[in-house]
Amino acid sequence: MLRLCNVLKLGQLNPTYYRKPFITSSNLTFPTSDKKFKISDETTKNIDLGMSANRVDHMVTSRTVPMMLTNREPIILPFDEVPGPKSLKYLSQVRSYLSDLGTQVTTTCLTFWLNAETLITQRKSLKNLSSLFDEYGPVVRFVSPVGGNIVLLNHPEHIEKVFDVDGEFPVRSALDSLEKYRREHKSLLLSGLYSPHGEEWSRKRLALSAPLHQAISQHVQGMHEITDTFTNKVYNHRNPQDELTKDLYREIHKWAFDNMGLILFSKKFTTLDKEDAYSPQCDDSLLYHSLDKASVAIMRCESGLQLWKLVATPAWRALVKHCTSMDNLIGKRVLELEHDITQSEESGTLINTMLGKEKMSEADVTTVLMDMLLLGVNTISSSMSFLLYFLAKHQSCQKRLYSELEGLYPNFNVTDVKNLKNESPYLQACIKETLRLVPPIPLITRILHKNITLDKYKIPRGTTIVMSTMDAAQKESNFEDAAKFMPERWLAPESKDYHPFASIPFGYGTRKCLGQNIAETMLSLLTVKILQKFKLEYHYGDIHPTRNFITRPNKSLKIRFIDRI
Repeated sequence: MLRLCNVLKLGQLNPTYYRKPFITSSNLTFPTSDKKFKISDETTKNIDLGMSANRVDHMVTSRTVPMMLTNREPIILPFDEVPGPKSLKYLSQVRSYLSDLGTQVTTTCLTFWLNAETLITQRKSLKNLSSLFDEYGPVVRFVSPVGGNIVLLNHPEHIEKVFDVDGEFPVRSALDSLEKYRREHKSLLLSGLYSPHGEEWSRKRLALSAPLHQAISQHVQGMHEITDTFTNKVYNHRNPQDELTKDLYREIHKWAFDNMGLILFSKKFTTLDKEDAYSPQCDDSLLYHSLDKASVAIMRCESGLQLWKLVATPAWRALVKHCTSMDNLIGKRVLELEHDITQSEESGTLINTMLGKEKMSEADVTTVLMDMLLLGVNTISSSMSFLLYFLAKHQSCQKRLYSELEGLYPNFNVTDVKNLKNESPYLQACIKETLRLVPPIPLITRILHKNITLDKYKIPRGTTIVMSTMDAAQKESNFEDAAKFMPERWLAPESKDYHPFASIPFGYGTRKCLGQNIAETMLSLLTVKILQKFKLEYHYGDIHPTRNFITRPNKSLKIRFIDRI
């Protein structure tokens, strides 16, 4: 036994003495390649009595004991290792020979290069950006052949980390077309609410939050009247199948425009009362026409190869024409109110607040209002369209919602909009579920101002981050039956376990959408009014959202409005 102990001591002093010895308490443990076996005290005694010197010498070896790694440091991979489409990496080699066309390559441009590679090398059908996460993982890198690097994300934890490093004044990539228009044609210091950043911008943006909330309470009666106009128009313009003879999305768009006009300008627009033809002599009609055409032009410029940065394309010329028209019409209204405020100290409207209390210039106020119209009207129209579609397609959800509203509002007259959210939990769940499945802005962008690590990849500052909130909200790992419209999921106790960044249709943090309360109130009021009069049905193929800057239905909304009475 003494001899064996001496050998063991040698093994402790010299790791090369034995091949793989380890000692635990009073037993000896020898790990093998497949399993471990223990030598008991009795066996140790037998070894001491029966083991010869030659046997012990046979056990002695000069092989090295494998090192056991503890507290291993995380492996950080360089940015070049981030996976992504190879075709874009090859094309990036010609970047030094091209002029600088900008840092933001939009979704359609990226999809173009991706599908070009797919069609040429694999002869497969076209695919969208969602398929990239299945192929490359939760962090995908695009190497732009004409600009900077773009990283696409869809994991809630990664999205949260990007927002955590936002800082006090986050930076997001701009709408390049709108920025170029304002830089070359307006020379404005404040470029609206969507694109700019900085301390002064942040202060003014936050100052608008309270007046926007107050504007809803001030104009609730007018919002009711606009909503009644919409439902009456649906009632009077149906075909024998109870479908609206006009374009339903366009009518919803007009309804959103009239409401936003009331809130922003304290003026009742009557776009819903007019036909599609516009009158250049009517400012309200011309403003709606310019808004509609400018929205289309911006979406066309922000997609594709963006040749408008080199030459004046038809889309760019249309953008300049209709944005200039919007600027002139909005500026005219602002000047009128600016004249009124000089004669009265009262500032009850949003514009008066910006001109008086916030002391913004007429040009800056015009630009802010233009952004509110462009974003607000289009995003609310998209969300309202899909909310009606989902309710028409899911009869059980519509029936449950109607029962809730009938019990809350016997006459379907909502007078207290402040408590509307708290009083109608299932209605709010339907809205929330619609925004989860179809966020009106499916991609949120940020430009990193510091280095971060995502999924073990080091992402350098200056990189454009594109967060696909639509893909995150439709992952099975984030929501059970993620592709299904299930409003009740938000009322279940386990809803508190959902990752807070799995569904963020209004964004997050300092740059969170200012119009969230306006949007939710408008969606709630119109849903109440429609379900009061109609039962909704849909009998056609599935409708999907487009993947533009702002989503919209990819086909006509042929919803049946069946009388309840």
